[in-house]
Amino acid sequence: MAETSRTFRVGAVIANGCAISADTGGSWGSIDLGSVNGVDGGAAQGSLVTAVAAGLQIDCTPGMSVTLTADNGSQPSNGVRQLVHATRPADRMPYQLFANGSQTPWTSQAIALAFPLGTSRLSVPVQARAVVQRSVAAGRYSDVVRITVTW
Repeated sequence: MAETSRTFRVGAVIANGCAISADTGGSWGSIDLGSVNGVDGGAAQGSLVTAVAAGLQIDCTPGMSVTLTADNGSQPSNGVRQLVHATRPADRMPYQLFANGSQTPWTSQAIALAFPLGTSRLSVPVQARAVVQRSVAAGRYSDVVRITVTW
């Protein structure tokens, strides 16, 4: 009886990639600054909360490095993010974002994130702060900020 054998190779290529945990509407969540007395003014702050966790949840291939950037929101003024009154667009309130525990406002600078081997998920806390000036019109103020993940 004759017999012969050969081998063949099996392989795969793992591509770098990222997935973003988002709410059902496709957004990354929201920041609620609460309610502030419009006569007295004062500080308002809040943190990003999503349906899945607090902060920006990012899953990437281990070993990757990525950057996060934030735009100036949907209606900035002179490069400053603005909360805009729901029915009176001329009424605005400036605010700042802070990310990853920094005390420096997150403006146009990129935030670098590394996913070391063995780590595929990172959470980046994001806070917003506004100082409400006296005599601000009552009502709901809002803005929309676009975050871009680049790798």
